[in-house]
Amino acid sequence: MSVTTPRTWTKITVDGRSFQRLPVRTHWLTEKDDLAEVLSEYLTELEPGDTVAISEKVVVLLEGGAVPTGDVRVGREARLLASFVRPRPGSRGLSVPEKMAYVLRTTGRVRIYAAAAGGAVGRFFGVEGTFYRIAGSLARDIDGARPPYEHLLFPPLEPVRAAHVCARLDQRLGVGVAIVDINDFGGSVRGVSPRSLPASTLAAVLADNPMGQRLTGTPFAVIRPS
Repeated sequence: MSVTTPRTWTKITVDGRSFQRLPVRTHWLTEKDDLAEVLSEYLTELEPGDTVAISEKVVVLLEGGAVPTGDVRVGREARLLASFVRPRPGSRGLSVPEKMAYVLRTTGRVRIYAAAAGGAVGRFFGVEGTFYRIAGSLARDIDGARPPYEHLLFPPLEPVRAAHVCARLDQRLGVGVAIVDINDFGGSVRGVSPRSLPASTLAAVLADNPMGQRLTGTPFAVIRPS
């Protein structure tokens, strides 16, 4: 296989099956890029049985789903709630007032305040993550508002939307396509196409985050059964 500016193939065994993973480096992508064209440019030769994993953030960016932070009205309520959020290392989460304001507007105050109350009780008893379990996917998974995309928010894709994008790109590339949200703390598979490996298999294959974080410039990965 020939891929422009590749990194190194790595191998992993999942449930007795071996898989090769190849993170693919690209130029720094912006809203002006076209997702299908970028994939065709950097994935020049694919084999039957391959699955291309795509970072969810890149899909949101190139498919017009990003929200400019300047379009989000931030009031005192959002700033106050954001000040109580304890971000985990390497992620600011809802401690960013623009993120909190967007989640408040989209999810609703009742659910967010219920989550805040549940989180306080959970912390008292030493239970982590209660806030996000109650607040839901948007609160847990919204990204952005940090360099180099400090001017944008990236809401998570709805499953139906993710599956539709995967199916369209599957037809374009002739191999399986999956949209993934993976980081050093875990992640999930947002959607898969008909020719993709199953979501559960992909989650295990990518569990060690071979695609890296936002500054590695590797928004795609090729997964190939050995």
